[in-house]
Amino acid sequence: MERRASPLNPQVEPRSREIGRWILGVGIVWMMVGMVVMPAGVSFNPGKSYQASLAVLLYLPALYLAFSQRARVWRQLWPLPAFRLFLLLLAWATLSLLWGRLPRPGDEFGRLLSVLAFVLGWQAYAADEPQRIRGLLLAAGLAIGVCAAFYCVTFVVTPVADGRIVGEGTIATANYAAALMGVVALWLSQLDLPERRWSWLRYGAMLALLLFVGLTHTRNIWLALCVTAVLMPLWRPGRGHRWLALGVLVIAMAAIFGLSALLTERGTSLRPELFQQSMHLIAQHPLLGLGQGVPFNLMVYGQSYTHTHNVLTQMMVELGLPGLLLLLALWVMVLREGWRHRETMQGRLVLTLWVYASVALQFDMPQLLDSPRPGWLLVWLPFALTLGLAWRERQAARTTPLQ
Repeated sequence: MERRASPLNPQVEPRSREIGRWILGVGIVWMMVGMVVMPAGVSFNPGKSYQASLAVLLYLPALYLAFSQRARVWRQLWPLPAFRLFLLLLAWATLSLLWGRLPRPGDEFGRLLSVLAFVLGWQAYAADEPQRIRGLLLAAGLAIGVCAAFYCVTFVVTPVADGRIVGEGTIATANYAAALMGVVALWLSQLDLPERRWSWLRYGAMLALLLFVGLTHTRNIWLALCVTAVLMPLWRPGRGHRWLALGVLVIAMAAIFGLSALLTERGTSLRPELFQQSMHLIAQHPLLGLGQGVPFNLMVYGQSYTHTHNVLTQMMVELGLPGLLLLLALWVMVLREGWRHRETMQGRLVLTLWVYASVALQFDMPQLLDSPRPGWLLVWLPFALTLGLAWRERQAARTTPLQ
């Protein structure tokens, strides 16, 4: 049975904080939905109008709530080792701006600040309160599910030349679109919804999301979903989930043998060649890296690529060995906290997103310390959930009387 969490604010809050938390909740949902519907800039960067709306609905309310009432939210997070490691990663990325010598380092600092604002904002809004987490993720998931259904209908009516469905804005490319729709389908699958009507809506949204992922022909996301489904019985015991894992495994094996042409028609998508070029670049700057946000190009068969398509090599290129070690340590902490709380909805969410992201980020979307992109939902969302779990556990330890 899921434990009942005490409210984040047991005392009556000032009216300004109540309004601020409401705005912040809207801002977090909009951050997720806006990736799917708002226009994007060059290289699928978030557009100016989207960023401006987030400044009003997410960044400013998050910073206000985090540092108001004598910085209560900040003080809640500061004792947590995972949060301190996160701050150390941001600090190292900020320090790297010194040797990166970007023409506008303030832009990169603003992106780092936006990542911090999201993590603080999640704690200020939800912390480890199941009801708030459930409501927020359900609202965002259903909205994105409607968008996925719309894009599927549009794709059938007006198919694109390469036969791969895409969305709008930051997901106007098949790989990013598949990654976002896949992670939304997974978090919807882990929500505890006592009311049947919401469960039916959840399953309808999941169907649209998974259909969208299938139409993208994005093999790494298919693999990530399969691995997550097969491992899910480890934290979702029960006959239903075991049968689901077995069914997914059978379907995957059948696809390997029966649809081998579909799976192999695009070859390895230049991933080995990109990895080799990335290693050459890493060898030139193994310790410090190029610096956060420093542009670089990888030339493969005459084509230029602006990122490594792998989160580990991308981190090494930009932030060197210290950045890679900090990221790996942070990711291990997320796994540990999720596993320790696997009996709760929040813990299951962390584990599900952790497995999915661990596979998907090996092939694309390596820009983690950047403006809001699909990678945020794969890394910073489970990390924010982890901080809530760790904070609640620390609060429980402090209030438990000595035996």
